Amino acid sequence: MFIRYKRDKNGKPVPHAYIFSQAEHHIDISHVDAEAVRIVERLKSAGHQAYIVGGAVRDLAQGRTPKDFDLVTDAIPAKIRKLFRNARIIGKRFRLVHIIQGGTIYEVSTFRSIKNGSVGNEFGTIDEDAQRRDFTFNALYYDPTDQSLVDFVGGLKDLQAGKLKPIIPLDAIFQEDPVRIVRGLKYAAIGGFSIPLGLRRAMRKEAALLSKVSPSRMTEEFFKILGSGHATEIFKILSEFKIVEYFVPALWEKMRSDIEFSTLFFKDMEELDALKVSVQDAELESREGADPYRGKHKLSQVLSFFLKAWVARENLRFDDSSEAFRLALQAARSFLQPMNPPRVELEAAVLMIFRNSGISPLQRPQRPRRRRQPARTGVKTAGE
Repeated sequence: MFIRYKRDKNGKPVPHAYIFSQAEHHIDISHVDAEAVRIVERLKSAGHQAYIVGGAVRDLAQGRTPKDFDLVTDAIPAKIRKLFRNARIIGKRFRLVHIIQGGTIYEVSTFRSIKNGSVGNEFGTIDEDAQRRDFTFNALYYDPTDQSLVDFVGGLKDLQAGKLKPIIPLDAIFQEDPVRIVRGLKYAAIGGFSIPLGLRRAMRKEAALLSKVSPSRMTEEFFKILGSGHATEIFKILSEFKIVEYFVPALWEKMRSDIEFSTLFFKDMEELDALKVSVQDAELESREGADPYRGKHKLSQVLSFFLKAWVARENLRFDDSSEAFRLALQAARSFLQPMNPPRVELEAAVLMIFRNSGISPLQRPQRPRRRRQPARTGVKTAGE
């Protein structure tokens, strides 16, 4: 392990960052996406700092292969765009770069400053970028070119101890962004991290702030949960902390009042988790204008699993009429409020439920085939 030092206000050298070797962090380079490595290499060859960061590093350090790879650099978005032909700049307040390769999105962001708090949108340095992240194990910076891991906040120690520890003070972390409550609970559910008592209290105390988060952002988190492969564990911990009501209030009421519904719901979530759904792939296809129903597991499919238990307990009218389908669709949208999934995905989800029951309400009735009459040749036969 190497230690970077900086001087405090009295001029005394103090530890600033710890740099761990592969023998210490145990990340297997074979689990690192080759394209992510190439992006880091190109940025570094152009004279920039570049690292893999966030959830990908957390998964790698735990011996898991990440689903996606986010990267950070000191290069500004316009410079990144010039280095990669297959890149596009997105965002309004804080601009990011998406590099698309082989149907996979690699998100590259520029180091952010903490000048305006942890949700500020100004560019900064790597150590500032670490201080504005939510939990310590999400502030680990991995360089695949030399397999070093840079840690400014003790994240590797917390990760190895299985502890969920915030970087931002408890009186500010959820005030600045309430969705961090959901993310923290997700990390605890998926990774088996313990939640310290003080953090638990803050999560429960500030949970009501989620009611002020936009429905579109909550919908995005909602689909991430459904497509995580760990929806069962996540919904259980969201129920424990009474967070479900800020996603789908009607679902929370059902859980509290109908024990059989809850049993069916978690059974359906277990089936969904077994599919290992990739919501990111579905979102990519939707953005690129591809057929939203091509492939196996799309947003509509995960949504159909979410609605199955509700349909089973609502006694909806089920027949092959378009009116039955319309009423079911209307009831499903009302149940999901304030979640607002794309209409085409919700329609497809309800249609899947109908078809899984042996009903195809939108299928046109088959007309009886007419027997073809022999063609007349124009030659008169006897008796004509």
